[in-house]
Amino acid sequence: MSLFRSRIIPLSLVTLSLIGCGAIETSVPSSGMTNAQLEQGSGLSDYNYALAQAQAQSTPELAAPFYWAAAKALVVDEQYLQARTLLETHVLPVRSPSQFDGYLLMSDIALAQDTPMLALQMLSQAAELPYADRPGNNIKVLQQRAKVMASLDNWPNAVKDFMQLSLMLPADQQEQNRSDLWLAIQNLTDNEVSDLEGNQLPLLDGWLDVSKILRQQSLTVEQQVAEFQSWQQLHSSHPAAVNPPLDFQIMASLEQNMPTSIAVMLPMSKELKVASESILNGILQQYYANSDVQPNLYIIDTDQYTQFSQAYLTALESGAETIIGPLRKQNVAQLADLVQDVPTIALNQLENNRIIPNLYHFSLNVSDDIRELMAFAKKQGAENSAILSMESTWALRQSDQFKEIAQQTNLPVLTSISYDNTPNGRAQAVKKLLQVDESEARIRSIQQWTQQDVESTPRARRDLDYVYYIGKLDDAKQIRPLLNFYFAEDIPMLASQTIHDKTPSSNSKSEDIERIIFTELPAVLESAEQHSNTPFVLQRLTALGNDSYLLAKRLALFANVKSAKVSARTGIITLDDDGIFNRRPNIVTYKQGELIDAKESYFAQKEKE
Repeated sequence: MSLFRSRIIPLSLVTLSLIGCGAIETSVPSSGMTNAQLEQGSGLSDYNYALAQAQAQSTPELAAPFYWAAAKALVVDEQYLQARTLLETHVLPVRSPSQFDGYLLMSDIALAQDTPMLALQMLSQAAELPYADRPGNNIKVLQQRAKVMASLDNWPNAVKDFMQLSLMLPADQQEQNRSDLWLAIQNLTDNEVSDLEGNQLPLLDGWLDVSKILRQQSLTVEQQVAEFQSWQQLHSSHPAAVNPPLDFQIMASLEQNMPTSIAVMLPMSKELKVASESILNGILQQYYANSDVQPNLYIIDTDQYTQFSQAYLTALESGAETIIGPLRKQNVAQLADLVQDVPTIALNQLENNRIIPNLYHFSLNVSDDIRELMAFAKKQGAENSAILSMESTWALRQSDQFKEIAQQTNLPVLTSISYDNTPNGRAQAVKKLLQVDESEARIRSIQQWTQQDVESTPRARRDLDYVYYIGKLDDAKQIRPLLNFYFAEDIPMLASQTIHDKTPSSNSKSEDIERIIFTELPAVLESAEQHSNTPFVLQRLTALGNDSYLLAKRLALFANVKSAKVSARTGIITLDDDGIFNRRPNIVTYKQGELIDAKESYFAQKEKE
C-alpha cells in the first residue's frame, strides 16, 4: 500500500524511468528542418504568421512544425490553453520530429499551469519516441526533467540531472548549469546530502563537500572561507574550485560588512519572560560559539518602556548596526514607521507585512511548515486534502492558513471540519470527513425502500489523498485509529510541528502514531537524539534565537546573493522579496517508537514494495 492512494500509482509507473538518473544515449542524426531552424525563420515567432503557414501545408506531417511554432508563440504570450489545444490536435498525434518537441512544450505548459506530475508524464512520452535518440535531444530531456524535479522540490534527482548535464553541455551553457546545480544542492536537506554522498556521478562529492562547508554554522564566515580555500587548493581542477559559487565570493568580503554591534530587543520582564530567555539563550550560544569575532551586544528589555518607540530609540543610541527584535506583534506593527538605515530583524510577523527597506521578519510561522508539507505531498502526486482540527482558536487559525496557502497554490481542499474533543465528537467528525455518514444514510434509505435487511458495508470517500490534522499528540492518537476503523487506513495524516508537543509515552501503541507525518526543526531532532529534557516549545525558541543572530551577521550575503540559503537550527533559510526569511523544516514520522525521517517511514517502505 502506497503513502498516497493507489489511484495515483499508474502515473508514477509511467514516469518511473524518468526519475532514475541513467544517462540517455544519442544515436541517429536528425534530417530535415528542425523546430530550432523554424524558430529562426522569418515571422515564425508570430502566432498568426506561423498558423497561416501551417494551414497552407499539404500534409499533417508538413504542417506539424508550423503548428508547433504557433503554439510556442502562444506560450510566450502565456496563452497556455490555446497552445495546448494546438499541440494536442496538430502536433502530438503526428509522427514527425515535431512530435518530440511538442511533448517538451506540453511539459513546459504543464509547469506553467502548476501541474508538475503532468509535466513529468509529457516528458516521459517524449523520451519514448525514436526522435529522443537524436543528437541534442537527450540534453533537452535532461534539462526539462531537471526543471520538473525542481518544481516538485525533488532536489536529489534535480542534482543528479544537473550533474549529468555538466558532463554533456557545450562550454557556453556550462555557467548557467553550474548555477542551477548549486541552487539545487543548497536546497538539499542534510539527510539528502548524506544520501547522495558516494554516488557514482563524477565530481558530485566535491560539490557536496563545498555545500557542507557552508552548513557548518559553528564556524565563523572567515573560517568557512578558509576551509573552502583549503579545499580549493586540494581540488584545483574541480569546477567548484575553478568557478567558486557566488556565496563564497561574497563571503570572502563578508567580515568587512559584518556588524560591529548588535542590539537585541526582547520582553524580558512580563508574561513573555520565559520565551524571551529561551531566545536569548540561543543568541548567546551562537555568540560565544564564535569567540574570534564578537561584536558588541546590547540587551534591551522592551517591558521596561511605556512606549516601544522609546526602546527602539535606545537601540539606535547604543550605536547598534543591526537590531534583533522585537517579539510582540503590536511592537512589530510599529517598525514600519521606525526602521530607516539600521537593518532590523523582527522575531514575529503580521498577516500583512509592509515592505520596508532594512526591515526583515524571521519567526516560527506555521505557514512554512504547511508549505513544506504540501511540497512533500506533491512529490507523491497527492493534492486533494481535507482539514480536521480541534475547536481551539489557534487550531482554527491554522486551518485558515492551510486553506489560504492551498488556494494560492491551486491545491484542492475538499472539506474542512472542526470537532468537539470528546469520543463522540471525534467519531462523528471523522465519519463526516470521510463521508461514511452519507454512505450509512444511503444504506438506511435502501433498507427503508426495500423493506429488507441489506448486507452492505459503509465505505469512505475515494477522492481524498491526505488529511491535514491540527491538534496535539494525545488527540492525534485518538484520531488515527478512527481513520483506520472507518476504512481509511491508507490515508496518511499530515500535521505541523504543533502536534509534536511531547515525546510519546512508553505505552503508546505504534499503530496509533506511525502514520502521522509532521514537521520539526533540525535543532529539536538533534536534541531528541541526546534525550534533552527541555520542553520542545522552548527548544524551538532557542533555535530561533540562535538563527536570528546568525542571520544578523549574514545579511550582506542575502542582500548580494538572491539565491542564498543557510542550513541552520530552524531549517534551510531563504529570504524572499518581501523581506521575510522562510525556512524549510524536516519532515518526520514515528516508526517503532523512534522519530525518523519521513522518507524512511512505513508508507515509503510500502511504496517501495
